[in-house]
Amino acid sequence: MIKRIAALIMALFLMASFYLYALLQEDEETKRTDQWVVAGDDGLTRAQERVISTDPAVLAGAMGLSLPLPRELSSGEVKDGQYHGYRVRQLEAVSADASVLGVRPASAAPLIRGSGLQFESTDKTLMSYPLLRAEMDGSAYYSLASEQAAFIIRLPLHLPEDETLSGFILAQP
Repeated sequence: MIKRIAALIMALFLMASFYLYALLQEDEETKRTDQWVVAGDDGLTRAQERVISTDPAVLAGAMGLSLPLPRELSSGEVKDGQYHGYRVRQLEAVSADASVLGVRPASAAPLIRGSGLQFESTDKTLMSYPLLRAEMDGSAYYSLASEQAAFIIRLPLHLPEDETLSGFILAQP
């Protein structure tokens, strides 16, 4: 009986040792199917000259992404800036009744948020992103954040809300 138990233990030990040997001999590189990208070029690593234009496509190209802009721009500017030591790209676009402040990347959104604004959720969307709303000094402020950028839209309170938001276009680079 003791011989059978010893033989069983020896057989289990041999199977375990062969299994461990096989595991250690496997080539992990041939099993890897996914590629990991640590950081991609988001276009912000290179300095860019200040761009001043009333053409939505030029402003969107300077920011490097699609933007919500008023239909009729009276002025627009894209410039580089700094936030916590990192380069950011900032947008300022103005029309007769609206203004848009934007920053890329979205993590630098505190640069464009006004102090004292208390945003609340709304059922409104722009560019398929939900809008947050705040009111201060006779203006309505809408906050929009995408994966790449954040925007603050200022509209006058005396105009109908739906009418003013429908006056925006999606400017593409």
